[in-house]
Amino acid sequence: MSEYRNWDKELDRLEQGKSQYSWDELEELITDRLEDEKISEQEFETLMRRLMDIDCEL
Repeated sequence: MSEYRNWDKELDRLEQGKSQYSWDELEELITDRLEDEKISEQEFETLMRRLMDIDCEL
C-alpha cells in the first residue's frame, strides 16, 4: 500500500476518533513524509487539506 493511502486511512481513523496519533502528530508525520520524498507535493497538499478540515470539525 502506498504511503499516501496509509496516511489517508489514518485521517479516516482520526475523523472517527480512533487514530493512534493526535492532530499535531499527524501534521508532523505527513510533513516528514514529504521531506523524505515518500509522498508527492500534490499528495501532501491533499492530505493537509483533509487534516485542516478535520481540525475545523473538532
